[in-house]
Amino acid sequence: MLEAEIDGDRLNDSEIMAFLFLMVVAGNETTTKLLANAAYWGWRNPGQLATVFADHSRIPLWVEETLRYDTSSQILARSVAQDITMYDTTIPEGDVLLLLPGSANRDDRVFDDPDEYRIGREIGSKLVSFGSGAHFCLGAHLARMEAQVALEELFKRIRGYQVDESNAVRVHSSNVRGFAHLPITVEAK
Repeated sequence: MLEAEIDGDRLNDSEIMAFLFLMVVAGNETTTKLLANAAYWGWRNPGQLATVFADHSRIPLWVEETLRYDTSSQILARSVAQDITMYDTTIPEGDVLLLLPGSANRDDRVFDDPDEYRIGREIGSKLVSFGSGAHFCLGAHLARMEAQVALEELFKRIRGYQVDESNAVRVHSSNVRGFAHLPITVEAK
């Protein structure tokens, strides 16, 4: 970040600090929710999770399916830069558009059986959990890596786990989806 430069323009100290703050706060919130969502949906789909226990190289596929099925960030706001027409509706320049990645990732025009949690599903570039284009999340690669490393390290040490669903507490937020509290009992190797 200290060396980044575009046409002679460099980040100043306050811009760097703002970015670091964003990475600590936003990245921490969404990544911890991703981990709990993966644990929860894996537990709710034991046949799918069994494939991960049998082959830890499937952990990245588990992370990707969780990002698609129950993404941590549910709402993104964008200002419309110029009039745009989508599905016969024109959205005027200057309006605020709310994008719903959680809904887009369940679009049956994009994903077969989108309401089915299926580890190993072909996702490719269709996933919008981290936005897209110029608004693609700068922390996307870090979030994926953190989730994969955490789950790999956990699975090296356990042979199974149970979720205490009756004592789970979901976050009550309009834009973040996940658990504030997800009690889990693990069976060590």
